[in-house]
Formats: sequence, C-alpha cells, structure tokens
Amino acid sequence: MSKRLTQLLTIAAALAVTGIAGATTRAEVPSTVVRFGDLALNTKAGVKTLHYRIHAAAQFVCSGIDSRVLGLREQYDTCVSDAVNAGVAAVGNENLTSFHRTHKVGLFASNRN
Repeated sequence: MSKRLTQLLTIAAALAVTGIAGATTRAEVPSTVVRFGDLALNTKAGVKTLHYRIHAAAQFVCSGIDSRVLGLREQYDTCVSDAVNAGVAAVGNENLTSFHRTHKVGLFASNRN
C-alpha cells in the first residue's frame, strides 16, 4: 500500500458489515478518517498510538448504538470490534497487526539497540 494511500484510513468497511443503525446504503454508514502520517510504525510508540486512534475512531462511529440496554450494548461492542479489525487490516502493517492480536508490542527490528 503506498504511503499516500495509507495516510488516510476509513473505518466504514467494518460498519457496513454490522449494519449499524439500519443503514441501507454505503453513504448512510458512519465513517471517520484516522490520520497516521505523523507516526513511525516501526516504533513501539507509533504502533500503540495508531491502535489507540483506530479504537477511538471506532468508538466514535459506533456511538450511535452505544447503550446500557443489553442487546444494544452487544451490538455496540461488536461494531467497535469489527471496525477496529477492519481498520488494522486496512493499514496492512505487520507491527500493528501483531500488536492488535496480542496487545503487546514486540521488539521491532528498528528498535534493537
């Protein structure tokens, strides 16, 4: 994926799968852009920061179904999870994917000192 394409990340793909708020067309599906051109994804700090941004964006776009009602809370949790999974996959960075799977930042080659 080119640097230009990876500068912007749209979370809408996962939300289309969840059918958030009964949206019937892609234009109705909430989405947001996560910018990460300022981050070095070959560093622990960069990966953790991007994962946090993706998760926060997922919470934002899924907030329309956030509720204390048990069934709706489950939909919200699924929406956030699906959106984060899609966001991480869209970035296509091995370090981010590894962190997302384990929630641990491994020793990146560029960080070995």
